[in-house]
Amino acid sequence: MQDQRVYIDEMGRMYRIKEPTPLSEPPKNLRIARTSKPWSTYLRMLGTVIPAFFLMYVLLFLVIGLINLDPAIVLISGICSAPLLFFIFSLHKPRLVHVQLAVPDEMGSEAHAISAGVSLFTPMRTKFSRFLVKDDSILDVPPTRQLWGIFSAVILLGASISAMLYSEVESLELIAVFAFILIGIPIWFVGFSLPVLAWWGTSHKSLGLPTRRRDAEAWLMAGMASAFPAFLFNSLVAPKITPLDSDYWIEFSLLAVWAPLCEEIFKAMAVAVFLPYIKGPKHGFQVGFTVGLGFALIENFQYIGFSLLGGPVGLSFTILVRGIGSIPGHAVWTAISGTAIGWLASDKELKAKLSWKARSMAISAIDIAEGMGFDTDGDGDLSGFDGSRPTIEEAVRQASRETEESKPWMILGNENHEANATDSELGIGDFSLDYEKKPVIRNLAGIHTPRGVAPALVLSIAGHSFWNGSSFLSYSATESLGMGEFESTLAVFSWIILLISSVLFVARGVIRGVNSLE
Repeated sequence: MQDQRVYIDEMGRMYRIKEPTPLSEPPKNLRIARTSKPWSTYLRMLGTVIPAFFLMYVLLFLVIGLINLDPAIVLISGICSAPLLFFIFSLHKPRLVHVQLAVPDEMGSEAHAISAGVSLFTPMRTKFSRFLVKDDSILDVPPTRQLWGIFSAVILLGASISAMLYSEVESLELIAVFAFILIGIPIWFVGFSLPVLAWWGTSHKSLGLPTRRRDAEAWLMAGMASAFPAFLFNSLVAPKITPLDSDYWIEFSLLAVWAPLCEEIFKAMAVAVFLPYIKGPKHGFQVGFTVGLGFALIENFQYIGFSLLGGPVGLSFTILVRGIGSIPGHAVWTAISGTAIGWLASDKELKAKLSWKARSMAISAIDIAEGMGFDTDGDGDLSGFDGSRPTIEEAVRQASRETEESKPWMILGNENHEANATDSELGIGDFSLDYEKKPVIRNLAGIHTPRGVAPALVLSIAGHSFWNGSSFLSYSATESLGMGEFESTLAVFSWIILLISSVLFVARGVIRGVNSLE
């Protein structure tokens, strides 16, 4: 009683205050249901990309300040980047769920202390436990039909305003102008972001892989992050190393050579960050597709924002082309590299080495933090990491054992008979088995991309380059051929339709090909 708190009321009655039930380890088979909130994913996506876009330009000025040795620019850029980084990290900080579990138990109690001033009373005796678990909610997005329906409505709305604007009816033109002023920015926000969510949901449904929301958001953020070095390269490096004098060919080389080269490399590097966690080619495709969507999301914010200056016609056209062409293009090109990285992840020994390296870095970080006086692992002392520290050889051997282990043979039938049967009764001594190994031939559907990382990366760069280069040439070719405005518009629009159809065909084929692998 000395270590317990006691309360004495006015009548002199003594009450023992129960201590709160301590936290314990969660059961391994724990499953927690969640209330479906599909649009929260969309809001979190918007809350990430908007500050990330401004952060990209802040970092550009930061790099310029470092190059020019201008402390004022560096200081201002650093100050401006701090709140943006804080907001992004606070939005995506790891979330824990406090689970309180009361299970009927005759040896339990009817009253349980949860925390100071909070208790739980149950009508029967229960055993109470509580623990913290990571929020492993499954990725939940709105129905794809609903998303594509809203996207179509936005396009139709923009087209309607455009038609009214060019109707040569003064009243309709005024209505169109006021309507565009009122809803231009909302159309921009929906147009740059909703197609990304729609393609995200479409790929998630097509692949059929249950995905944790925090994993999917990490892939999406990695795609946004890969846009930063690509933006710096395209802005500062590529114009300096282009060995051309003509403005026309400089612009062409930036679009058709340098942009695809650096963007696909940086996106593939973002996918490679998750190599220790990728389970195979199909999973690698999923990671690559999502990384590509993240890159397209932050790029869309800029391109569609600039298209506002072109009025409702330019805005609607840009939203349509990027929504059904550029976004899946970025996703599929990166998914090709991701699939190859997924094949690389199938190497158990390589994954074991990477996992060991990541674990070693985490252990070193804990040792350094505890050496500075911070109890990082929460064990009550500052002795550093107290868990096991396997060597890289031990990690590789463990991975090899797991690969070689197979399910044991089982004899199905009468348990009593098999349990008492001897070798002679089973005829093992006189038994022999010969077989001929015949190759199993499967007709794999869809489009199958290279398994090597280098060939896959070259293919993704080539696809990206063809899209950018041919789009640029289609505009200039109509001018050089002396076509009129109507003929030029028709030719360019026809080529864009062909490109979009090709991207959608490739996307469908690659997804079918990946699905046929497993």
